[in-house]
Amino acid sequence: MVVLFLALPLFRPFVKILWPLDGLVWLPLIALGITIGIFPAYGFRPECLPILVFAFVYNLANLSPLFSSIASRPNDSFRDRGPLSIVCAFILLGAAAVPLFAFPSRVYEKPEGEVESIKELTVSNRMVNIIGMPFRNYSLRIYGPVQKNRPIIFIVPPELGSAASVDMVCSELCKKNFTVVTYFYEDVYSFRKQSVFPIKLLRDWRVYKQAASFASANEQGKALETERRTDIEFLLAQLPALLDDTGKGKLPPLLLAGYGAGGSVLAYMAGERDFISQYNNVLGIAAIECRLWSSYVSESPAVPYVPAGGGVILRQWVNIESRFVNLLPRRVSRSGPLPGAGITFRGLPVLYLVSGRALDTKGQKPYQAVFDSMRSGLGRVAIAAIQGAGSLDYQDFPFTHPIYSFLLPGKKGAEKSEDPIGDTASVIGNFASYLLEQAEDVEEMGVSVPPRYTINGSLYVESKGLPGFRL
Repeated sequence: MVVLFLALPLFRPFVKILWPLDGLVWLPLIALGITIGIFPAYGFRPECLPILVFAFVYNLANLSPLFSSIASRPNDSFRDRGPLSIVCAFILLGAAAVPLFAFPSRVYEKPEGEVESIKELTVSNRMVNIIGMPFRNYSLRIYGPVQKNRPIIFIVPPELGSAASVDMVCSELCKKNFTVVTYFYEDVYSFRKQSVFPIKLLRDWRVYKQAASFASANEQGKALETERRTDIEFLLAQLPALLDDTGKGKLPPLLLAGYGAGGSVLAYMAGERDFISQYNNVLGIAAIECRLWSSYVSESPAVPYVPAGGGVILRQWVNIESRFVNLLPRRVSRSGPLPGAGITFRGLPVLYLVSGRALDTKGQKPYQAVFDSMRSGLGRVAIAAIQGAGSLDYQDFPFTHPIYSFLLPGKKGAEKSEDPIGDTASVIGNFASYLLEQAEDVEEMGVSVPPRYTINGSLYVESKGLPGFRL
């Protein structure tokens, strides 16, 4: 509709029947209004930005005919347009429209069988304010029934898109005989709008690209990890009551899965004795697209050094030089503590699910801490990657925001999965099934082990300390 409304006035000089239709001058303004309305209605849509810019510039050029129409004065300035300018306008309109049709939201064809039930609960953390953070209202979204024979997967949502961006993944896991719990903040995100805010997108993009190199971006990453730890510690303590546990105060076996900063926090928690003893029904951790920002240390500021016997001029020069050096962005090095470093007890198993880009030599830097944790740590660890999956392909974005999948691809040359949602759910679910198969008291608890599911994409797996591990 937007493209049609923008194109019709351009056709007017060539179609004589359109000459008396002065109301056509309003169509570009209506198109601009529709395009602007897309963003609050459907969230931030990068593919709509070119048509938004075109519609805005078009309306600036269309002000004179518009004012004439408001004053009920005839205006035939459209006849003065030269063929060359109109052809150029059509070329620009076509170029602006290409992303709209090249990256449309797709309908996800769900497998047979519906999600048994979805319900939402609200809980407020009024103790958070004690440590200087605002009161926070959480909405928990629960997929499927809570039963003693049905394992639970608690998902810490990603920073980009929140719980709305993993709705399809949660539904898939529910169909694979898991009960899935995730959450979002009532005062920040609306689940139904599936909003992706441009300012937040820019911040997350900066952290994604620079937190393994520069201290300022790394501090933002660490702040996100601190925030997610607060969420996890509060909500895990509330889960038995929130899920209407009628047993002896113990939930079914629980797999904790976290995206981004949440996955990083869970990876560190997997090696904390207090956490393991407090939640002894936790099977393991799935850390999805996490970067372990806490394992990076900022470089110290440059300190002026003047050799013994240096004169006043030399001291002043060294001071000036050090000040200029300190004006440059401080960098970070991968020298901080890794998850499970130095533990002398049996920590929880951790699966790192990373982008296929991490398998390329050039793309490994943001994932350096993950590979270091795998190869130099002492814990039970595995790394998995669907080679064609990009950084956001483990969420719903391949269907809801396909342009992100295009801009952030997986391993170069790798074929993309035809079912990225199903593959993501299969990796997480198969890992939970493996841990249940390895558990000694599964039969005593009466828990049904969900079956393994085939993964369509090309899968890379590396593991240590996990006997017979496969996905």
